[in-house]
Amino acid sequence: MKNFCFYLLVMALFVLSACAQKRPVSMPQSHLPPESVPEIGGSVPAQSTVPDGSAVADSGDDQNPLLSAVRPVQRPRPKALTRMIKNAESQLKKRQPQLAFSTLEQALYIDGQDPLVWHLMARAQFDQGNIVQAVSLAQKSNSLSAAYPDVREKNAALLRKAQGRYN
Repeated sequence: MKNFCFYLLVMALFVLSACAQKRPVSMPQSHLPPESVPEIGGSVPAQSTVPDGSAVADSGDDQNPLLSAVRPVQRPRPKALTRMIKNAESQLKKRQPQLAFSTLEQALYIDGQDPLVWHLMARAQFDQGNIVQAVSLAQKSNSLSAAYPDVREKNAALLRKAQGRYN
């Protein structure tokens, strides 16, 4: 019985090894880091600060592919979202902030990361007299508006108005 179990175990291992995928083990070509990684303790490029307080390297900002990869880019809006934004803007002009707010809530389901939607929601709340909610929504819009300087300016104006009305 022991011999039978031993042979059964050996045959099972043989069959399983035949079914296993044969792949060569890849060995790294070198133990050196890639050239694009800066050396520890090496020189650091000079940095300057821009008006928003972030540090940016001085050398060739336009040519550096790493910096262009981190710059925020405006994404195209879906047509349905554009239509909803236009509807909400016209509702705000017609002094219908509650209707505009509900339209914009639906727009969040399409793109909850669009700063213009959040700004318009802030305006709708401001027009209804909900200053605290308007400030909160404008700040949310600012947090998403790195690639949208025009929305940042609108938020700043709304926050100034809210501060004047709140004080």
